[in-house]
Amino acid sequence: MIKTRIIMNARTITFAMLIIIMAALSCNKREKPANESHDEETAQTPVTIQEETTTAAAARVASPVPGYGVSYPYGVKNPRYAAGYHTGDDYAAPTGTRVVAVLGGTIVWSNNNGGAYGTWIGLRATNGRDYVYCHLSVRSVSTGATVVAGQKIGEVGATGNVTGPHLHFEDRPKGGGYGQVRKPTW
Repeated sequence: MIKTRIIMNARTITFAMLIIIMAALSCNKREKPANESHDEETAQTPVTIQEETTTAAAARVASPVPGYGVSYPYGVKNPRYAAGYHTGDDYAAPTGTRVVAVLGGTIVWSNNNGGAYGTWIGLRATNGRDYVYCHLSVRSVSTGATVVAGQKIGEVGATGNVTGPHLHFEDRPKGGGYGQVRKPTW
């Protein structure tokens, strides 16, 4: 009887350990590919701002995530980033929050091939700059589409290397790549 009880306790402990290990492994679903050069971004707290409501505001949008402000700014030095600093402005917001074009222009890419940036969109704006929208949960426009300022182009998400839902937003010269950025302005 004692031998049976010891065997049952050992099985119970083994089963419990297996459950704990499986739970721990299932929490790490966003592992970086071995060839990925960008590190995860830190978790952020949403910063809300008052939305513009006039029709004249459509010519200039206050934020690529209406109602939300910058939660993690461009230029923060961090050796974990391949560029050595944060290459855009982040807008923390709940998954599914509307993302809009900051200026009119043409969508030069819209796909799920952004690597660390996840699902992303590139907007070539009327000012000649490329604006990059990263970590989206939904893309509402296709490559080649013409958009106007304030038009919905996607939704905030947590795709790619992230610790929570947000929009990572970059301002690049026409055709510029990773690290060829400036503080986002439009």
